[in-house]
Amino acid sequence: MFKGTRTMGTSDFEKNDAINRHIDEVMDKIYREKFWSKNPDPDKIRIWQAQADSLMRAEKATIIKDDLWEFYMKNGGTGLNASTGQEITGYYVTLPGNKVELQMWLESDRLMNPCFREFYSEKEVVREERRLSENRPGWLFQEQLNASFFAASPYSWGVIGWDVDLQKMTRQDMYDFNKTWYIPNNAVAVYVGDIQPEEIIALAKKYFGRIPKGPDPEPVRTTEPKPYCEKRLYGEADAPPSVTIYYHVPAEGHPDDAVIRVISGLLNGNTGRLYKKLVKEKGIAVDAYGYGGGMAYAGRFAVGGRPKAAAGHTPEELELAIYEELEALKNTPVPDYELQKVKNRTEAGMIRGLSSNMRLASQLGRSELGLGWRDIPASLQRLKAVSAEDVMRVAQTCFVKDNRTVGILVRKN
Repeated sequence: MFKGTRTMGTSDFEKNDAINRHIDEVMDKIYREKFWSKNPDPDKIRIWQAQADSLMRAEKATIIKDDLWEFYMKNGGTGLNASTGQEITGYYVTLPGNKVELQMWLESDRLMNPCFREFYSEKEVVREERRLSENRPGWLFQEQLNASFFAASPYSWGVIGWDVDLQKMTRQDMYDFNKTWYIPNNAVAVYVGDIQPEEIIALAKKYFGRIPKGPDPEPVRTTEPKPYCEKRLYGEADAPPSVTIYYHVPAEGHPDDAVIRVISGLLNGNTGRLYKKLVKEKGIAVDAYGYGGGMAYAGRFAVGGRPKAAAGHTPEELELAIYEELEALKNTPVPDYELQKVKNRTEAGMIRGLSSNMRLASQLGRSELGLGWRDIPASLQRLKAVSAEDVMRVAQTCFVKDNRTVGILVRKN
């Protein structure tokens, strides 16, 4: 999306487009031979790949590198960036208030006319990002643990995707994805700063209003089924030993989601129960955590940590100690002072999250794509209403054996 459009990012659109269409034709031959044929011919693949590489080099002569970014900078823009999560992709920029119309023209143009130039080289950049993650000790095990925890829903895929999928992805896949999701009725634009709302709305109608509405994207069909048994994974890696325990919890919008977030506050952090008990008091762990909450279609609560292996402690020992703390939540009401401390800290964190224009815009946008921006103050009220009895009830419901997936990682000999 940063590579430009018909008017941005190229000195000769017609020539650039022709080269890209030629690249697509050659890459289609490679893909069919490489991934469709039962007996791929390496000589054919090598010849076609050489053709594709030659075309990609020729394309560079028609590209104006960083055209969008430099255009923003010349007009006072900073922080042009994007991020991708499980459910949301966001694009950001900070710029002077008198440049809002320019921003709307640029971004509406990006939505309407993306060209996905240098697609295949950019795809290799993404694959390299994945390889860098794979080189982190224990990362592949955590990926497998996540895939095992989510039995049916798309949450079983990591954000960056499986490498086998990345290898087979084409520029046409990008166009199809863009036409499905990057449409006005599936997007929200947030403007924060010294602005006039009426002016912003008028400009939005002028520029974003020219983009045709697409078919409403269908919600995810396959949601997570109820688990009926504990799942356990054991792995080895050149990494410190650890235990990770995932529990299924309700999706966002469920009345108990606020309770889960309070439980996160009770367990997590250096002042949380797990760290205080397992690291400071018992001395059997070097770290311990417990956090989670609802996403759009499912929820996950993670508890775990790393045992103090140098002192002879094991992941299995730490696992049992974690269960003891979860049982305490089930059976003993949380003292009022501890519950209030968590609520105060969570509320303060929410307020600090609105401390800058960018953070405020991000919070509003993410909320609007979820439960709606008006849910921000409502969610705080739900948090404040959580009682000690609520904590016990939800802990008794969620922290049970058949509702969990356990990952034990030990250091490879």
